[in-house]
Formats: sequence, C-alpha cells, structure tokens
Amino acid sequence: MQYSVSKRKFKNPLEERVKKLREKMPCKEYALFLVSLKAQGTEQLRDKLLRKNYEKKEISEAIDRLTELGYLNDALFAETYFENLLRFKNFGYYGVKRKLMLKKIDAKEISRLLKGFSVKKEAEIAERVLKRSSRKTKEQLARSFQSKGFRPDSFIKFLTLPVDY
Repeated sequence: MQYSVSKRKFKNPLEERVKKLREKMPCKEYALFLVSLKAQGTEQLRDKLLRKNYEKKEISEAIDRLTELGYLNDALFAETYFENLLRFKNFGYYGVKRKLMLKKIDAKEISRLLKGFSVKKEAEIAERVLKRSSRKTKEQLARSFQSKGFRPDSFIKFLTLPVDY
C-alpha cells in the first residue's frame, strides 16, 4: 500500500518492516509462521518454501521438525479438508477430487477418502445446489452440475422432475 501526498508517494513503514522480517527469517521459523496462518499439507508447505529460495536440506529439516511436533499431519489435514468440502462447498465427486489434488494430497489418501463418498451423499449436495439455482433451465442445471464435478447418477433425477421443483 502506498500513501500519496500531493504528487509524492510514500511507502507504508509497517509494511516495509514486515517485508524485511520475512526476508531474513530462517526456514524453520518461516515454515512455522506459514503453518500458524493456515493448515496445510506437507507438499504445499514444501512448494511455498521452495518459492522463497530456501535450500532443500533446510526445507526437509523444517518439515521433519514440524511433523515431529505435530504441527504438520497430512492425514488429518486431508480428512479435515475433505469433510469441510462436503459440508460447506457444493462440489460433486470429481470436483472434490480435483480440489484435493490441487492441495497436493497423496493419491492414496485421496482414494481412501473418496471411497466413502457415495452417490447418495453426492445427491444430497446436488439437492443443495438445486435449491440455490431455482431459476435455471434444465440445460443450465446440467451444465452447472457437470462443471462442479457431479457424477450423472447423482443429479439426473433432478432433471427429470417437473419444472417447479
């Protein structure tokens, strides 16, 4: 953020201090800082640290230490993220799978989580989407369901209902 007085621009001094502190921060401290801001997986954290140009050895040590202390737990992170996607978001099977892959969760873990994601549960989420999309045509609804990653089995029954669903 910059402040301007007449035609001169002045930088925010607090913002500059924070930027300098982050640049000087050792890898372990920066990793802890990132984990304290938001829960994340090991590979996500590794990518962020690599972007900050830390050495691979330092990154491995930091991740090992955070895992040892219990601040990083990929299985717990994956489970929590999966449950939150089902509870608060409107994605179907393939949409959830894509979101989990974007978070760089292990493929085996994704498979394990998706085994419990039944067509019935997906249909409940589809019904939630349908309630919010009352003015769409059936074609628009079909495209909407497909773009959110729903399997056809979970939403096809909603498209065969009378228009005033």
